[in-house]
Amino acid sequence: MERETRKNENNEFKDLPEVKIDPEKESPFKKKFSKKISILIILVLLIVFVLMALYFVFESKQQPNKPQENQIQEETKSKSEDTTPPMFVGMQDRIVIEQNALDVDLTKYFLAIDENKQAKIQVIGDVNLVAEGEYPIVVSGVDEEGNSVEYNVTVQVVSENTMSTGIELSCYIDGSIPLEAGTKQRLMANVIYFYYQDQNPEIQQKINELQIDVSQYPTQTTWHPSMQQTTPTV
Repeated sequence: MERETRKNENNEFKDLPEVKIDPEKESPFKKKFSKKISILIILVLLIVFVLMALYFVFESKQQPNKPQENQIQEETKSKSEDTTPPMFVGMQDRIVIEQNALDVDLTKYFLAIDENKQAKIQVIGDVNLVAEGEYPIVVSGVDEEGNSVEYNVTVQVVSENTMSTGIELSCYIDGSIPLEAGTKQRLMANVIYFYYQDQNPEIQQKINELQIDVSQYPTQTTWHPSMQQTTPTV
């Protein structure tokens, strides 16, 4: 009888569900607590980072500027205080160009100097090289700081017939002269002569003095007195 009772008791325990305890599974309380700790650590790191950044900013303001920074500031200040416009050398108020001349660049007729450097030349105005006549333009010399000086200039376009009356064609600052293609060919063959303006001595002296590069001024359609041994006659 006693054996049957124990046997029944054992059978009852066998019917109960098995309970397993996972040692790695955290309790809800412990998980919530660890999450708070992580957030707190992140906040502390952010606060430390902000304080360090503020400290470095404050220290940089207290320290004197480096020599290089001082030099840059002085150069910027000197540039901002430069209000002197460029100066034209050998300025002409009239430019004479042959009708139908090729590769004409009006900026090449003028030389402006700013602090011993060649300043930029700007030309405003329309010139019709096909039609003989006089055309007003405005010529400006502009430096790197934007200071400028300007002059009113007349461009006179002349035909070959007008050229034969003795009027002189103007030359670029390097001494070369833009011409119509046929005129240059006949000139090189000594078939015709024409009157031309000599290079301005003041401009030539300034070019040599400052070693200004004018190698790009001549083109295949320009003519220079050095290209021809025979001197054009009046």
